[in-house]
Amino acid sequence: MFPTVSHIVQYFTGTFINLPFKTFGLFVALAFLSAGLFINIDLKNKYQQNKISKTKIKIYINKHKNIYNYIFIFSTYFFLFFKGIHAFNNYNEFSYDTLSFIFSLDGSIYGGIIGLFLSLIYSVYFYYHSKDKKEEIIERDVIPNDITSNLLLVTAISGLIGAKIFHQLENWNDFISDPINQLFSGGGLTFYGGLIFGSISVIYYVRRFNINSFTIADIMAGPLMLAYAIGRIGCHMSGDGDWGIQNTNIKPNFLEFIPDWLWAYNYPNNVIRSGVKIQDCTDPLGVYCYQLPYNVYPTAIYESIICIILFIILWNLRKKIEISGILFSIYLIFNGIERFLIEKIRVNNKIYYGYTQAEIISFMLIIIGFISIFVLCYLNSKRKI
Repeated sequence: MFPTVSHIVQYFTGTFINLPFKTFGLFVALAFLSAGLFINIDLKNKYQQNKISKTKIKIYINKHKNIYNYIFIFSTYFFLFFKGIHAFNNYNEFSYDTLSFIFSLDGSIYGGIIGLFLSLIYSVYFYYHSKDKKEEIIERDVIPNDITSNLLLVTAISGLIGAKIFHQLENWNDFISDPINQLFSGGGLTFYGGLIFGSISVIYYVRRFNINSFTIADIMAGPLMLAYAIGRIGCHMSGDGDWGIQNTNIKPNFLEFIPDWLWAYNYPNNVIRSGVKIQDCTDPLGVYCYQLPYNVYPTAIYESIICIILFIILWNLRKKIEISGILFSIYLIFNGIERFLIEKIRVNNKIYYGYTQAEIISFMLIIIGFISIFVLCYLNSKRKI
């Protein structure tokens, strides 16, 4: 396993450099970049086909800052130096669990004071530099693919919040016992929370650009499936606990062509340090020295393979389906079926009559997907009459 990016670098170069990045975080970044690429392509296509029009936005030139702008500047400078200097003085702790370090309440008071002082200098300079300049408002045309980066940012922030909330609901007892650490830890994310919050936020955001909600949903269907597939590769490579139940079955003869780790795996050097300690561990950090005491189904890599196939299907279907909203409905069905089935061999908390949160939500997505297809087709036929 490669719990951190440093371990990947060591594998390919033979040199260990202690970098503050987890492998899963790297693949999340790759997932967003990949999704952004395909979203950008489809936005361009839809614009060229006149399915999405450009819109105008107002741009403020020499706009004077109000009190809220200055509060934001002070807060940003304070946080960056409060955490930055503390990270410099405690680099090993920072590199070990970067997100938990950032979201914790620990920091350097002296760094925060320096940040406030620098923000004051900047604010005073900006105020006197701009107070005599006249404010202007201009309008600029925005074509749909110009907002790709904004879409990804909206999705990332809202998705992170939703994923965190749903994880707390799924692990309620852990949250009640230690709410602060559970909320501000670097781990603990649930995909469906991210999907639901991210989808709602994106649909709300694109309204200002006069983009139909069904259209943007269709555009994001394939890229969402691809992003999920890439993210699951990160889960597998880092060993973040998204694995399956114990696999005591012997690999059948017709699967002899696949490597053993694809059938059953014990995730040595996993990032969450689950299992039993590895004797004579060679981890340079001396931290990731655990492996499961038994083999489990590597469900994360199964999901990745399945979702890459589903992405290819969705990406090709987008040119053949004319009714807006149908493609996203198909995505919901695909996603729901894939997750519902994988949950049968995946480790997760049972929260309601022996069903996991993911099983309940995935089943609901399947139903919603089929109902949506029926309603959209019916409404489309009524328009033609």
